[in-house]
Amino acid sequence: MPRRPTFAVLKDIDDFAPVRGNWRRLDELLDELWSEGVSEGQLPILFRVFERFPEDDGAGVLWSIVHGVESLSFNYEPFLRQSLARQPSFMGSIMLERLEKANRK
Repeated sequence: MPRRPTFAVLKDIDDFAPVRGNWRRLDELLDELWSEGVSEGQLPILFRVFERFPEDDGAGVLWSIVHGVESLSFNYEPFLRQSLARQPSFMGSIMLERLEKANRK
């Protein structure tokens, strides 16, 4: 299957909404994105998922955003803090707590 342009994957992530509680499509989209690689400028789209579902972990799917972003080589903290300022979220708060804990070591 030919690879889709990254902008198309990001648009689908930005437009995603679970159907009858099913988050599988987002999981597939994130797999597709991670296989392409993520740039710093794409982080707001990922954090907007947390903002749209502020009290949810997406049936565990949102953890792949947490782990994926944490594995990146660049500093994501400013983007995360901007996201939390716009809309506090459960997953964003977890990420910030984990980041602060890692920085204390």
